[in-house]
Amino acid sequence: MSDLLSGPRRYLFDRTLTESFTIAASFLVVVVLYKVVPSLVSLYRWKEPKVRVPVLNLGEDKNYASASEKYVHNFKSILQEGWERFRDGVYQVWGIDGFVVIVAPKFVEELNAKGTDVVDVHAASQTRIIGDYEWLRIADHLLFHSVQTDLTRQVGALLPGMREEVDYACSMHLPAGQEWTSAALWPRMIKIMALVVSRMTVGPDLSRDEVWLDTMVGFLDDLFAGGWALKAWSRPLRPFAARGGFVSGICDVWKRQATARDMLIPIIKQRRAAEAAARASGKEWERPNDLLQWMTDNAAKDKSPKSDGFVAEMCLVSGFGSLHASGVTLTNAVLDLAAMPKYQDIIREENQEARKRQESNTKEAAILSSLTKLDSFLKESQRTNPTTLTAFSRQVMKPVTLSNGVHLPEGTHILAPSSMVSWDPEVYSSPEEFDGLRFHNKRMNAADGGAHRNQFTSYSSEQLHFGFGRQACPGRFFGSAIIKLIILHLVDHFELDLVDKEAGRPKNGIKGAMITPGEEQEILFRHRQL
Repeated sequence: MSDLLSGPRRYLFDRTLTESFTIAASFLVVVVLYKVVPSLVSLYRWKEPKVRVPVLNLGEDKNYASASEKYVHNFKSILQEGWERFRDGVYQVWGIDGFVVIVAPKFVEELNAKGTDVVDVHAASQTRIIGDYEWLRIADHLLFHSVQTDLTRQVGALLPGMREEVDYACSMHLPAGQEWTSAALWPRMIKIMALVVSRMTVGPDLSRDEVWLDTMVGFLDDLFAGGWALKAWSRPLRPFAARGGFVSGICDVWKRQATARDMLIPIIKQRRAAEAAARASGKEWERPNDLLQWMTDNAAKDKSPKSDGFVAEMCLVSGFGSLHASGVTLTNAVLDLAAMPKYQDIIREENQEARKRQESNTKEAAILSSLTKLDSFLKESQRTNPTTLTAFSRQVMKPVTLSNGVHLPEGTHILAPSSMVSWDPEVYSSPEEFDGLRFHNKRMNAADGGAHRNQFTSYSSEQLHFGFGRQACPGRFFGSAIIKLIILHLVDHFELDLVDKEAGRPKNGIKGAMITPGEEQEILFRHRQL
């Protein structure tokens, strides 16, 4: 009997197996049609320019890989060509993430007037750094509002604590002794910046915690490493690589976020409980004056309330913004001081004279704002060695037609060639020369508001390094204050010099639009004889 049934059973088994394979294959085909084909179509469309303006780094051969290489390693020369050919116009380049449209500075005010619902900096930052697939949230109105409103308003009140932290950080991370000592500049400046920024971010109870500081600085390194590593994947595979944990830098970012949540959520809950207890007893709770508290308060008022974990993650993101831009700006300024020691004397003397003139109860903010030579030196340092080749990063959210007739469809990424303006002899006399008092003299000779336009933190269509308009860098006033306090500490307590005077000021490295000092670049430190 078993032999009689074995044939039908085998037939039924084979038929079932065949049908199973057929169903699986059909399902796979559906998945391919639904997921892969649209990705390939999107990739094809992605490589077709949406804006009808010249493409500078992409030839008729449509060699996109070669164009990306030119963007990464020769973007400065591309911008120079664009400035010569399209100074008052519009052109585009092929980058790592597709086409980027470069608009002349004269269009900046025009685009800024359109409003954030038409051109937006947050969407541009998210897409440019993270990609159009969200493995990390770095742009959010909660953080932007808290920095732009709360932090900016509190900078004056925060200055005594910032100065205290600068003194402590410099004592921890700068060479001691009155002999010339060579030391790597970037790692020391970023550690000093991290301590000061951390104090503002989470308050004095946690700001010097080694685990927190390592998390904050490591997040900056991992974010850039993850972003660049992901760009090495072909575009259709990037969402899978990012979300699937196949990019080590991205996984490291997620670990940093987990650490931040573990450290900050208990503090948020403790503060909330302390406030409730004070209210129950009829006492006034002394609210911490730091970003963690401002974001916690603002998150509760938000139309779509944010979790405590999200607030903790945004504290890390705030450090990314503060540490990178301000750290590079500070490092460049210190390199300029070492290369041109006369400015050490000029800044030191200006500070000493200002403090002699002021009464004992004069606030630190008033003293800092009176140091126009220091302010000018920093602005000239930023002009000659900016943190990026471009600025005014915006993404078009609704179609826009410029006054010259160029149509920018939704999704277009815009940049302005800020460095080309800064190095243009038609804008600045002898732009190749470093004149630390250039903007001081402009302020002294200016009228009708011209003095304000030449401050370090000011912006205009000729000074775009902090962005422009309502979405200009919200933390620039805080960053400026930190940098000034550190520079003043350095010139008061140290002499600075180059290791190799004949070679001159070390040149910065350029990768894509980013400009950064060498991480291992050393200068000489010596304590001043006071």
